[in-house]
Order: sequence, then C-alpha cells, then structure tokens
Amino acid sequence: MNAKMHALKTGAAKVLVDIVTEGYEQLRKDAEPVFADLRKDTDSKGLAVKLLDGTEIGAIAIYDGPPKTQVNMAAVAAIVANDDPDAFVEELTPEALEDETLREFLRDHMPHLLRMRIREDHLKKLLKRIDANGYLKDKAGTRIKVAEVTRGEPTGKFAFSAGPGARELVWQAWQDGTLQPVLGDLLRPAIEAGEQ
Repeated sequence: MNAKMHALKTGAAKVLVDIVTEGYEQLRKDAEPVFADLRKDTDSKGLAVKLLDGTEIGAIAIYDGPPKTQVNMAAVAAIVANDDPDAFVEELTPEALEDETLREFLRDHMPHLLRMRIREDHLKKLLKRIDANGYLKDKAGTRIKVAEVTRGEPTGKFAFSAGPGARELVWQAWQDGTLQPVLGDLLRPAIEAGEQ
C-alpha cells in the first residue's frame, strides 16, 4: 500500500472517529436530563443496559448531585483546642498594631481586639479529614459532626461499565441490524470503515 492510500485511510478514519465522538457526546448530553429525572423521581442509582433481546451488556451508574459542605468552624476549633492547642495562632484584628507590648496590653485590657485562629496548614489538613457525612475524628477517635453535607440536584452525569463480552454482543447486534433503529445511521460509517 502506498503513502497516498495510507493517508486516505488514516484521514478518513479520523473523520469518522470525530463523527462518532460527536454523536456519542450528543447522546450523552441527551441522556443526562433523563437520568437526572430518574434519579430525582425514583432515587435510582443505576440501570442495567440490555440489548433489545434482553441480553445484558453492562450497567449505567447515575451519579449523585455535587456535594455542598457547610463547615461549622466553631466545632472544628473546639476539636483543635482539645487535640492540638498549639495549632492556634494569636493574631491581632486589623484594627490593632503588631507590637508585643500592645498585644500583652490588649490581652489584659481589651481582649475583644484579639482573635485566635487555626494555623492555615493545620486547618487544611483537618478539612481534608472531614468525611462524606460531615464528621471529623478527634485524636481519641470520636467522630464529631463539624459540617452539614447536602447533595445538589442530580445532574444526570453517569458512567457506563461494559459487562463481559459486551463488545462481541454489541457488534453482533449491529451486524444483525437490531441496533440500527436505536442508533440510526450515526455509527454505521465508522464501524463499517473500521472493519475493512
């Protein structure tokens, strides 16, 4: 086979791959609102994927909506005060000046101008340890609720997991013509080109 023929085959195959990819992305986009409604209406977390004859070829997992976490910083601070009091840093409010003598005076006479905060690096580590249900374990291993985690509305985002033999089963259904009514002419040119 000469260079011109290789160029034609690779170029045409790439165009067909792009057609199939665009078609697949549109199919996913069309499916997401339907899957979102299914998740909202029935709390269904997935679907078995079956050919028209009932043969299972895999499964669709429908994702939860994105999580929204509201951290109760007072609860986190209470854990830090108990477990890691050295993780606090004393800082002046913006109204105060940075002078140790002034800080001592403020501690004694105007404590309302001072605040304690958890060191940034320590806080980041703690926030990463909050579990999916909003709990943080202290050093003793006690789970303490420090955040409210809610899920947003399901968006319909999903993942397909092919079952054993799915490739062969789908190809056979394509050759038999049973998938054409489902997928139309979208995939035929690319699949037929790939088989030659």
